[in-house]
Amino acid sequence: MKKVIIIFTLIVIAIIGVVVIKNNKEKKYNYKIETISEYKYYIYKENNQYGVIDENGNVIIEAKYNNVIIPNPSRDIFVCYVDEKADILNSNKEKLFTKYDSVEPIKLKNVASTLAYEKSVFIYKQNEKFGLINFEGKVLTKSIYDTIENLQPTEGKFLVSQNKKYGIIDLKGNTILKTEYDICNSDGYYTSKDEYAKSGYIVGNKTNEGYRYGYFNYTGKKILDLKYNDIERVLNEDSKNLYLIVALDGKYGLYNKSKKIINNDYQEIIYDDNVDLLLLQKNKKFGVAKLDGKVLIDTNCDEIESKGIYLYVKSSNNNKVYDNSGNIVDMNFNLSIYKTENEDYKISTILNNNITYYGIIDKNGNQLVENKYRYLEYLFQNYFIAVDDQGNLGVINSNGKTVVEMKYNSLQKVKGKNIVQAINDEKVTEIYSKELKNVLTMQDANISIQEDYIIVSNQDKIMYLDNDGNIINDTAKLKKENYPKKIGDFEKEQTTIENIYYVKK
Repeated sequence: MKKVIIIFTLIVIAIIGVVVIKNNKEKKYNYKIETISEYKYYIYKENNQYGVIDENGNVIIEAKYNNVIIPNPSRDIFVCYVDEKADILNSNKEKLFTKYDSVEPIKLKNVASTLAYEKSVFIYKQNEKFGLINFEGKVLTKSIYDTIENLQPTEGKFLVSQNKKYGIIDLKGNTILKTEYDICNSDGYYTSKDEYAKSGYIVGNKTNEGYRYGYFNYTGKKILDLKYNDIERVLNEDSKNLYLIVALDGKYGLYNKSKKIINNDYQEIIYDDNVDLLLLQKNKKFGVAKLDGKVLIDTNCDEIESKGIYLYVKSSNNNKVYDNSGNIVDMNFNLSIYKTENEDYKISTILNNNITYYGIIDKNGNQLVENKYRYLEYLFQNYFIAVDDQGNLGVINSNGKTVVEMKYNSLQKVKGKNIVQAINDEKVTEIYSKELKNVLTMQDANISIQEDYIIVSNQDKIMYLDNDGNIINDTAKLKKENYPKKIGDFEKEQTTIENIYYVKK
């Protein structure tokens, strides 16, 4: 009995050890992207040269540089260019990192924003090689790489190369993948909680028979060997599973991590996020499977299309509609139903004489508004943007009552707010509140979206509204704008989404 207890204790200790090691490894590869809480520094322009001002309009760095980059406007660290050479300066005009051959900011690929650079790390160059350094001067990696660049689309991860082979590191300097591959790509996995931080990696090496691909998770653990013709991750927000569609010798199958779920028997497998199912193709016929591998519809159909929440199947001139559990639904083949952000409402469409008409149904399938609009889009609460036969836009409620007149040529929800912006033919903007009350009318209006409010302005007037569209008269307590129209004696000029600077008027 004593021997059994000892063995059991050792097993428990071993299990605890494995869990601790796993948690420590995951913690190691968790990193935090620095957020911008406030904007303290701005670029200004004078005589076609650039410098830096602070939030009060005081000149911090004189305008004597042909380019200035502020990678993090909440911190006093500025990249100032004279021709191609960059000096890194602080607010005391001190040159930083002077012992290195060069120091450069890291551009985020395909990001259109004034915050288009890494916010806490630079690339430094020493002895013709590159390494990573943070804004405090701490060396995160030795200068051992031939190149370092942002790994698209992930902020905080970097594609590095040595001897024409690629690997991946993160902003803490951790090596995730050694430089052993001809190709390294992010799988594009994104969640609202972690953004791209837990995306995995598809890697490849060139062989005599073409590229062969493998897969690693976000900590650098190998999941699939480099033997596949193609690998694609199923991009659903499922943190427990990791589904990979893979091709081997030209035939597709499915893995959950390293476990095979569907054999490589198909000419093509496509994940459809509308119905959270896999569309299968074999011998020019089509079928459907769940992500757990269960086949719902055999591959003997002539055509399968997902529209909204249902599948539309054509086979031997026999058209059927299926739900995402594989059950046949008794409904018009030309009718489609789409989810909205509100589970109480769905949008229905029907094709009639090659024209699509839109309506509204409730969660139980009852038709609330007949299919008579040329377009419907869920707005908020029980309101919908609607388009009539003449192409005019307005707002209706879930009972079909018009609450904003159908007279506008542009109408949209202000992003992240319970506010509607409508524009007529004369370029007059009308703002509607959460209750769909007209609270503001302005000619040639511009809208600036802030965290807790919006600004509606033109050359003559500026108005502030809260997130529900109520006019704010006392603006003293509002959080400062990221890029105010005026700072001291300087006024804002914007040429592109990324290029904003201030000039003295």
